[in-house]
Amino acid sequence: MSESANIQSNSARHGARRGESGMGLLELMIAMAVLTVGMLGSMIMILTGMQSNSRNKNDTTATVLDQEILETFATLKNYPQAGSVAIYDCSGNSVKYLASYGQGTYASGGSGAPLTSTGDIDWTQPTPTLATATTAGYAMQYTNCSGDTYEVRWNVRDANPLTPVGTVSRLSILTVSSRLKAAKGSNQAMLFAPPTTLRTILENGAY
Repeated sequence: MSESANIQSNSARHGARRGESGMGLLELMIAMAVLTVGMLGSMIMILTGMQSNSRNKNDTTATVLDQEILETFATLKNYPQAGSVAIYDCSGNSVKYLASYGQGTYASGGSGAPLTSTGDIDWTQPTPTLATATTAGYAMQYTNCSGDTYEVRWNVRDANPLTPVGTVSRLSILTVSSRLKAAKGSNQAMLFAPPTTLRTILENGAY
């Protein structure tokens, strides 16, 4: 083989090696880009999952607080009646809240927290009188066992819009709503915490 042919053959082999080296680097860059996109997608999924878990925890706690009010009021005898009942939270063993359960008429929108046109608690309205150990009210700042603070509001109204004034209806509507006010270790209000609302019918045991 001539020297010229050898030179051309060597040049071809060197060119092939350079081409192979270039393709390897290009493949590595593509793999790194794909890996980066995949990791970013995984991080977004993890963050979304954490937010979803936190939201579910808050919703579950708020629902439990709603149920506590519902069940406490449902056990009262000869309901409705004027007065209040003691509600306890996790910040101590003494009476923390005197929850009012006096009923208002259907036409007046009931007693307690204002309602929307659909019968839900209207969170755009000012907080009604807060229940404390010495003051009866239709709302409370409840501290759960995790140290989070929830605001709970409720409304009690006659279920019959035609009940004559001065008489007691057989059925009452109790609407309770709760939302996270502040997480443990933070005094800042949770502005975007959606409220949970439950509603039940209470029957006057005197009938």
